[in-house]
This record gives sequence, structure tokens and C-alpha cells, in this order.
Amino acid sequence: MIGQFGYSALATYGFCLIFNVRGIIGFYASIVGGLGWLVYYIFNEMGYSLAISFFLAGATATLGSEIIARKLKTPVTSSLIPTFTPLVPGSGAYYTMLYLINGQYEKAMEKGAETFIISIAIIFGFLVVTDFFKLYTKYKRKREDKK
Repeated sequence: MIGQFGYSALATYGFCLIFNVRGIIGFYASIVGGLGWLVYYIFNEMGYSLAISFFLAGATATLGSEIIARKLKTPVTSSLIPTFTPLVPGSGAYYTMLYLINGQYEKAMEKGAETFIISIAIIFGFLVVTDFFKLYTKYKRKREDKK
């Protein structure tokens, strides 16, 4: 499990370098990327479906990125994009295309559907946490205006 966290954190840091996210933001984004993958790994090992596992992983990555953005006063996207990279179902898209090219249409449909479900689950995790933070910010501003 520590290896899963370490490799995904390292991969996230690599994408931080590619996207020019450096310094303390890159460090924290790497930890969040590792945590996101760890959440996926734990829930998948516990027997939850891929959709639930990736939903929770996407929510974790978004939550960590929102916290980084608020604490370090930086745009959310600077840490969000690298933290999502371990979760992106790139191998699913690759194998879908490979099966299509080789004429294995049933396998291509299975893999394509699985990749689509994973993508939607990650997006829902992102949307739920982002909307929660928007509502919280609105509530906080209203409360400050009343004072």
C-alpha cells in the first residue's frame, strides 16, 4: 500500500514538473495525488465498485486541491490537474482503441464502457466537492456581511 502511494505521488510530482507547478504547491499536490490513488486502491480492495472507488478518489483529489488553493492562495487548477493524473483512465482508452483496431468489438465495448464509467465517476467526485466549497464560500460571505 505504501508503494501504491509512493508511486502515484511520484507520478503526480512528475506531472507537476511538466505543468510547471513547483515548490511547496507541487509537493502538496504530489501528496494529494498519492492520497487520491490510495483511496481508490483501498476501496477497490474492499470490494466496492469501480465507480464508487473512483468517485471517492476524485472527491479526495478535489478536496485536497481546494485546501491547497485556499491555504496557499493559488488557483485550484494549478494543483488539481496534476492530482488527477494518476486517476485518469488512460490505459482504458488505449485498450479500447487497441481492441477496436484488432477487430475485437465486444472487448472494445466492455473496456470503453468501463472507461466511460470511471471518467464519469471522477467528474462527479470533482463536481460534488467543488459545489460544496462554492456553497461554503457563499455561506461564509453572507455571514461576514451580516456582521
